[in-house]
Amino acid sequence: MTDPFYKSETVHCPYPYYAELRQQDPVHRLEGEDVFLVTQHADCERVLAEPEVYSNKAGPGLRQSELMGTAKAPEDSPYRVVRTLLTNDPPSHTRYRKLVAKAFSARRVAAMEPKIRALADELIDTFPADGKLDFVRDFARPLPLTVIADFLGVPRSDLGIFRKWSDDAAEVLGGTLTPERSKECHDSLQELLGYFDQRLAERRLQPSEDFLGLLLDARVGGERPLTTEEMLSISYVTLVAGNETTVNLLSSMMLLLLRNPDQLARVRADHSKIPVAVEEALRMEAPVQGSMRRAKQDTELAGRHIPEGSRVLIVSGSANRDPEVFADADRFDVDRTNPRSHLSFGKGIHFCLGAALSRLEGTVALEHLLARLDSIEVDPDFVPSYQDNAVLRSLRSLPVHVRKESA
Repeated sequence: MTDPFYKSETVHCPYPYYAELRQQDPVHRLEGEDVFLVTQHADCERVLAEPEVYSNKAGPGLRQSELMGTAKAPEDSPYRVVRTLLTNDPPSHTRYRKLVAKAFSARRVAAMEPKIRALADELIDTFPADGKLDFVRDFARPLPLTVIADFLGVPRSDLGIFRKWSDDAAEVLGGTLTPERSKECHDSLQELLGYFDQRLAERRLQPSEDFLGLLLDARVGGERPLTTEEMLSISYVTLVAGNETTVNLLSSMMLLLLRNPDQLARVRADHSKIPVAVEEALRMEAPVQGSMRRAKQDTELAGRHIPEGSRVLIVSGSANRDPEVFADADRFDVDRTNPRSHLSFGKGIHFCLGAALSRLEGTVALEHLLARLDSIEVDPDFVPSYQDNAVLRSLRSLPVHVRKESA
């Protein structure tokens, strides 16, 4: 892995590299790999809009073979991940998506809002008396993990092991793993799938109205129930997608606001700007920097020949800063007029099902933080550090000092 894309300095701050590619090599072939990075907004939209040309059966990340059932797993592995939502194409994908979309309906998401608000307040209540905390550890991580656990129907007492399973799955998507670490992540996935298998067995005996209960009642194409393998795979994808991406959103949003105090002041003075602040965080620091496709046929993109079978990474982290679409694209601007033109949730048939829930969590979190905290500050010498992952934009920590609302 010698391409600059994988270097630690690029992972830490990929945007100058993206800008160079957009200008000089907008469809860039990774050195030594049959993988093309698509960096301009218009080209990314084209790939997303043409599932008949660019298959989603390419895996969710750069190292997806470590998790996907398409790769040969050790013979003693009792579980495998099958194609349902994340790495699937129509017509099969269409049927699964229709089933799962019911769980993310506007009504069901809205019904979760009171719990999210209560959870945000509970977390703020635990902030230490001296006001010193790690925002990632003490707020950005526990909020979405608890929300998705409640959604799935998992007891909060299991949140610790759930975080480990989710983090291990996320690491595979874009990290550089040693063979030993790869084996650990595979074993972790087996534990996660086994856990969901047990929870499904419990719900067969005692039905529930949570997500796992919904899966047991679902019918594919109105004809047959989901198999256990299908339910386990959907549950796994829902956990990882519903947790890791929103952790990254909350962390990045807070860092962007703290680094742009004028914008923070505008949002604090006018809470109607909170939704735009959420969208700007999604745009400027895409929680998932890219999503993979595979060319079904020889094709051409921005003058570059893409051979059949090649993998194509839609680099939303670059598209979101394309000056052809976003004026002053590197500026965090809560008055931006086209904030939702970003591609962080994808577009078309694979648009993120959990987008509304993630946006709700970001909005509620910021509302409560601004209402409950008179001030929040970061050390001016703080240097952000990110997980060694070229796909997920994961801030390791964010030490801050807060002062709670005046008595």
